[in-house]
Amino acid sequence: MLHAAASTPPATCPRCNGSGWIPVSADSLRVEACACQGDLRRQQRVVAASIPKRYEHCTLETFREKSAVLRNAKTRIQELVDLWPHLSEGRGLLLMGGCGVGKTHLAVAALLEIIRSGKPGRMLFSNFQDLIQEIQASFDNDQVPSKSELLRPLLEVDLLVLDELGSQKPTTFVQDILYYVINTRYNEERATIFTTNYFDRPADVKDETLEQRIGTRLRSRLAEMAERVEFTGATDHRRNTL
Repeated sequence: MLHAAASTPPATCPRCNGSGWIPVSADSLRVEACACQGDLRRQQRVVAASIPKRYEHCTLETFREKSAVLRNAKTRIQELVDLWPHLSEGRGLLLMGGCGVGKTHLAVAALLEIIRSGKPGRMLFSNFQDLIQEIQASFDNDQVPSKSELLRPLLEVDLLVLDELGSQKPTTFVQDILYYVINTRYNEERATIFTTNYFDRPADVKDETLEQRIGTRLRSRLAEMAERVEFTGATDHRRNTL
């Protein structure tokens, strides 16, 4: 299920004592907004983006770029952040690579960098596998939001990170959900950063391609709405720490 990132309640600001306003010097009748209000708004935007707690630390600065491939991927994310919100036709990124190479770290970093720099837009992180499970659970539980309610945020946010594209078995149901989300965002020119463990031309011929996992029509849509960034040859940093 999608969860909002846990956050520690902010300490009371010593300048405004939590009111959000401070008196203008030498004029007790005039006040101005305290700087802490900007911090509060940024914190609220981070919470609204539903970034998992494990990835709350993910910034471009903390990304370990140990190879030219990783440096290139980081550069592409930085360029997207720098251009935001003026992306041509809402063109996003498709991050393709094996497990543990840093795809999700970079995708989340884009959301956090945009929020912390004060740039506009609604941000959202969604793990596709969790989304499908939540939708399926809604079929048997009247208390769970409907499919349309669960999908609406994914359709309407300005920048969506759709994590683990292709992770679910490509059933008709899964492909229909994917097509609805991706095609809607394509038509509305809303930017999306996708991450996937699948390549167009996998190194091992026995491995499935991304097109086999999500279908031809969706792979065609992605070619127009997201620039491909491959993590070819990058190793699993999780295993390297063992």
